[in-house]
Amino acid sequence: MTSYADYLFLLSPPEPVKELVDKYKKASAKHIGNFKSMESPAHISVMHAERQKPYFAEHTIARMQQALHMMPPVLLHIDGFKYFAHLHSRYTIYAHIRITPAVDAWFTLLRKNLGIKKMLVPHITVVRDIPEADFNTLWPHFRHKKLVEPFWISELKIVKRETFGGSPKWEPCKTFRFRGIKGFETVDAEDKKQIGLF
Repeated sequence: MTSYADYLFLLSPPEPVKELVDKYKKASAKHIGNFKSMESPAHISVMHAERQKPYFAEHTIARMQQALHMMPPVLLHIDGFKYFAHLHSRYTIYAHIRITPAVDAWFTLLRKNLGIKKMLVPHITVVRDIPEADFNTLWPHFRHKKLVEPFWISELKIVKRETFGGSPKWEPCKTFRFRGIKGFETVDAEDKKQIGLF
């Protein structure tokens, strides 16, 4: 019998950005205690494919390789913080990714190459799915932060886990480097400012 697997397609920022987001997670934990995404390294989720047969999923992933390799790396900017409101008065606070025409064009191409039909809001989760009381404690600290941090994304990572495993852990599956030469954005020296934690 073939087991099922879940696949997560993500964009992984460089270490300095991961460390920066981790500092915000730790600062948040001092105010509200532990929360769901506390140990999760900073990333931009692109697609979550649940309950897939590994043979078919990995065949489909292999077919995407050429198109993904032809995409260029992209320059993204964290630009402050925003939040999502969920059902039952729960909230997620995230580092907002600035959307320019170039960034929008790049993500449109990525969605096309991966066959994603739904809209994608690129973001880096800081505090995920917390109750309203915890959100009300944290949001005043994030609300007016003028954090601006540019970073390059040069690869797409795919991780997988067993769908019905006892305590499934995400394991590396495949990494695609963006090797295209046509760029979508350039660095603006004005955007290299950084503001301290709360």
